[in-house]
Amino acid sequence: MQRLSANPHLTHLLTTNEFFVRLTAHARQHPEARLDRWWSEAMTTKQFRTITADGHGLWSVAHATVGLFLEADTGTEPLRSRVVTKLDRYAKLIRRGGPRYPVLFWLRSEQREEHLHQLLRGQHTDVPAATATHGTDPAHAVWLPIGATGRVRLADLPSDHGQPVADNPNYDEGVFVP
Repeated sequence: MQRLSANPHLTHLLTTNEFFVRLTAHARQHPEARLDRWWSEAMTTKQFRTITADGHGLWSVAHATVGLFLEADTGTEPLRSRVVTKLDRYAKLIRRGGPRYPVLFWLRSEQREEHLHQLLRGQHTDVPAATATHGTDPAHAVWLPIGATGRVRLADLPSDHGQPVADNPNYDEGVFVP
């Protein structure tokens, strides 16, 4: 316990886990919703190889399943030089036939969210991305896609599971496996 409390990344780990816990709590209150997959940063990196998302999930509402990559922001990294450049790896994954899931930037403040939108405007149009702040329920219409003017629900974000290529963990022998 002491080792965990001394972890310099504890706030980031808690923020990431809180995101997925909120989705799980939402699913318990809404029978049509479910969190089909919740992978940690380590598992996501192991499975997708070229990206280092803070987490990955598959969120289903009714018969629609949206994949997502989470970037949980605690405000410690510079937006321009660190956060924006993360999208390059997602673009590479998409070009290799991997999933085209929205990259969700879950930010600590509305000011940081606005600044990130200014930086991303017109960039990485091949990578779907959206933002929201920590104080919101991630299952609700709180996600602002890059370049959009209105917020949408997580279930309404664009999502493509990619091609059944060898290094896409969404497929087993050519069949999508949630």
